[in-house]
Amino acid sequence: MAFVTDNKETILAIIDGWTGKLSYELLAEKLQLELGLKRPPSRFTLPKHDEIKHAFDLKKAELRVKKSVAVEDAQRLFESSDKLSVLLSNLGNDDATIAELIKQVEKLEKENEKLSSESKRLNSQNDMLLERFARWQHNLQRMDNVDLNKLASTIDDGLPAKNR
Repeated sequence: MAFVTDNKETILAIIDGWTGKLSYELLAEKLQLELGLKRPPSRFTLPKHDEIKHAFDLKKAELRVKKSVAVEDAQRLFESSDKLSVLLSNLGNDDATIAELIKQVEKLEKENEKLSSESKRLNSQNDMLLERFARWQHNLQRMDNVDLNKLASTIDDGLPAKNR
């Protein structure tokens, strides 16, 4: 407890300057690094001091609001018709925005894989239909009394109207 009392101003300054995810465990690790401690302080020690607990809670709320605003901004950016390169050029250093953009990129990659698979299937189906057409054309040419020009004009007439 004396450790916290002696370093209260440093702890408060670290909390005030915090960016990214905040937890008592992460704060304890940061304090260990900053203050050169052999081991991090217990996560239960810090909230026992009202000033530190209040500063921590305020920072946590601030980061939560900042994250939700960043997520909304990222979603708004993706809903616009801009390209990904333009979106990334507008990107700040905010962890929440980056996380949301990563989610959106993963979603786009999955959609891209699906569309790529669909494209391959449709190309294969198109090749099969073209091959069938060429086979029919070849077989029709070999038949006696079949005029391909007359057949083509008849086939291209179109479908009859529906009778309902």
